[in-house]
Amino acid sequence: MRTRLSIQSASFSSLKRAEGEKLPGMWSLLVNMYKTEGGFPALYRGIIPTVAGVAPYVGLNFMVYEMARTKFTPDGQKDPSALGKLGAGAVSGAVAQTITYPFDVLRRRFQINTMSGMGYQYSGIFDAVSSIVRTEGVRGMYKGIVPNLLKVAPSMASSWLSFEMARDMLMGKWNSGFL
Repeated sequence: MRTRLSIQSASFSSLKRAEGEKLPGMWSLLVNMYKTEGGFPALYRGIIPTVAGVAPYVGLNFMVYEMARTKFTPDGQKDPSALGKLGAGAVSGAVAQTITYPFDVLRRRFQINTMSGMGYQYSGIFDAVSSIVRTEGVRGMYKGIVPNLLKVAPSMASSWLSFEMARDMLMGKWNSGFL
């Protein structure tokens, strides 16, 4: 639903929207997708690349965070400062997202696969990957990565810092001078 709502104004104008006609809202879009695009499965289009990308993303995020955390820890210290944890979190999120980003591209393409005028019609994952690479090159698998990284890096930085601070507080290691 989120993907459809975010792109509908651009695609709706290309479908020759009548003057004054409002864009469909979430509920009307949901009902329309259900009725005209295949019922309940239409609401889960793109689930396979989504699920396939989750485990590698999470695993890479944890692995890179632990590696980056040691690089951000000053010599002689056990832990990095809060700024070091923020830096390690940003790096881990950016690396994990960059490596797994093609799964996001596939997910979004499948979510809009049946929208007329969008130009994407794939019969399956392998068809989508080969079509994207053939028509757009490997760079097509990374379309939109820069704005995505601008969201993911700060998000993961704050998530990792929050996790570490909460863990330290629960374990009785809270240091009020965390910066």
